[in-house]
Amino acid sequence: MENTAVYRAKWIRDNNWTIDQILEEFLSLMTKGMIAQDFLVLHGDAASKLFETWLPIYADKILFLARQEGKLTLPLDGLTPDGVGDLALRQLPALLPPTTYKAGRGRGAKVVRHTIQECSLAFIDHKPPGINMVEYLHEAKACKPYPHILTLGNEQSAFQAFAIIAGQALEQETLLQAIDVCFKAFYVFHVKYPKQCEHVWEFIQTVIYDMPGGESKMVKFIHSRILACK
Repeated sequence: MENTAVYRAKWIRDNNWTIDQILEEFLSLMTKGMIAQDFLVLHGDAASKLFETWLPIYADKILFLARQEGKLTLPLDGLTPDGVGDLALRQLPALLPPTTYKAGRGRGAKVVRHTIQECSLAFIDHKPPGINMVEYLHEAKACKPYPHILTLGNEQSAFQAFAIIAGQALEQETLLQAIDVCFKAFYVFHVKYPKQCEHVWEFIQTVIYDMPGGESKMVKFIHSRILACK
C-alpha cells in the first residue's frame, strides 16, 4: 500500500469517483492506519502537525477567543490537557460559522445559510452511549456522505470517538485522532469539505496543518486573532 500511494492518489484524482466507488477498487484503505499512511506519503511535512501543535499552541488560544466572544461559559477547572484540547475543538464551529452561499444555477438557485448547530453536527456529531450504531451508520451514509466525526458519551464520562467514512466507523483512541483521520480522508479520497462546516476544515487545513489552499476572510481573521494572543 505504501509503495502504491502515489499511483492510487493519481488514479483517484483522474477518475473523480465517489468514496464508495474508490473503496470498490481499494477496499484496504479502510484498514487501520492506511488513510494516515497514504497521507504521509503524499504530504509528509504536514502529517504530524495536528498532534505537534494543537495542545501546545492552539487549544488555549481557541478557548480564550471563545470565552471572549461569549461562546464559552463552562469552567475549565478539573479538565485534563486532553479535555482542554477536545473542548477547544468543539468551539471551532462557533468561531467559524457557515456563511451564505448559492445552491443551484440560474433562476432555480437558492440562497442557503446553515446554522452553527448544523455546522457542529457536520463536524462532530455527539450522541449518548447506547445508540444503535447500525442504524446510525445507515442514516449517516444517506444524509452525511462526507467524512465526519462521531463521539459517544455524556458530559461527565469519557467518550468513544470515531471517524465516519462512507457509512463505516473507524474507532480512534481520542477525539484528536478522529479529527486527524477525518481530515486526511478528505485528501486521500479527494472529496470537498461539506458546506456546513467548510470554514472549520479550511482552518484546520491552512492553519493547523499549514497546507496551502483557499483561505477565506473568516479564517484569516481568526488566524490573525490567534497570532495576537499571548
